[in-house]
Amino acid sequence: MITTREAVRGYGLAGTALVLALCLVGCNGVMHPEEFPHTGSSHSATSNPQLITADDFGHSWVLDVDHGSVSCEESSTGEPTLRFTAPDGTVYAINSVDENADLPPIEDIADGSIGALRTFAFTVCDA
Repeated sequence: MITTREAVRGYGLAGTALVLALCLVGCNGVMHPEEFPHTGSSHSATSNPQLITADDFGHSWVLDVDHGSVSCEESSTGEPTLRFTAPDGTVYAINSVDENADLPPIEDIADGSIGALRTFAFTVCDA
C-alpha cells in the first residue's frame, strides 16, 4: 500500500521532471547554436556620425525605418549623448541625458528592444 508521503514524493518527482522537460523544449535546449542567426551588428563604428542600415543588424534591427545615422557627442557633464537620425531628418534620443530631453525617444520608431542599437551607438563615441 502506498502511503500519502510516498504519493506526494512521486508527484513531486514527476512535476520536477515535467518542468525540466518544458524548460528544455521552451529554451530550444536540444538545438545547436549554429542553428540560430547572429544577433546584432558584427562591426564597430568607423566614423562619427556612422551610417547604418537594417542589413548591418540583421534580425535585431527593430526600427520602422531601414537606415539612418548614429551620432555621439559629449554632454556638458561628460556623458555620451547618443542620437539616431532617421532618413526624414528626425533626430531621436538613444539615451536619456539632459541634452536629449527635447528629442523624441528612439522607442517611438522601434518595435522591440533597442539594446543592439544602443550598444553599437557607444562604439560611435570611440570612432
